[in-house]
Amino acid sequence: MPGHAGPTVLLTGFEPFAGMDYNPSWDVVSELAAAAKGACLHTQVSHPSLQLHTALLPVEFQASSTELRRQISELTPDLVISLGLAAGISCVRLERVGLNLRDARIPDNAGHQPGGEPVVPGASSALFSTARLKAAHSMIAAAGIPVQLSLSAGSFVCNNVLYTLLHSLAANSEAYGSSVPGGFVHLPDLRSPESPLTVTQAVHAVDLLINESLRREADLQAPAGSLH
Repeated sequence: MPGHAGPTVLLTGFEPFAGMDYNPSWDVVSELAAAAKGACLHTQVSHPSLQLHTALLPVEFQASSTELRRQISELTPDLVISLGLAAGISCVRLERVGLNLRDARIPDNAGHQPGGEPVVPGASSALFSTARLKAAHSMIAAAGIPVQLSLSAGSFVCNNVLYTLLHSLAANSEAYGSSVPGGFVHLPDLRSPESPLTVTQAVHAVDLLINESLRREADLQAPAGSLH
């Protein structure tokens, strides 16, 4: 963006929820921010003047949408990546689709438990991530980190943030004539003894996703889907 020394990246994670006192998504965001300050990110090899901004989002449907839109409006970033927890998964999951759906098995942190309302009334039923997911998938897998392309971010606040992110970036693209990529990553409970990967591996995976998504070129076309 004009006036920036380097590309501006907005990276978000979540506060704890469901009785937990931590959220691994914020652990990874914090580690990435610290690495960026020390110029230790892989992305900084090709983007030494990278501007990395972080935001802690509430695990609340409406408040997370409001805060994310505010961050995007104020920062006008070149890339937005959001992270969230999906306890029980066995890899880094790169989410491909955001659904215009709020349907909660448990209440959010504000006590709201929608049963099928839209994220954005009247908008498209689904939006696809605009990050270079297949390119990132290839790089992350080559680094020996368990990774998967995923077609569903669920219908809780993680999906809410993914859809809000993609809808906001699409609206900004129409208004300003420039396309900004964005995406969402689900992480396992990295503090669990049974976690299939470490915080360090998750940090590296997201770093690779950022680096690939800052490339202004089409994503890879190699097959990388799943059967179920």
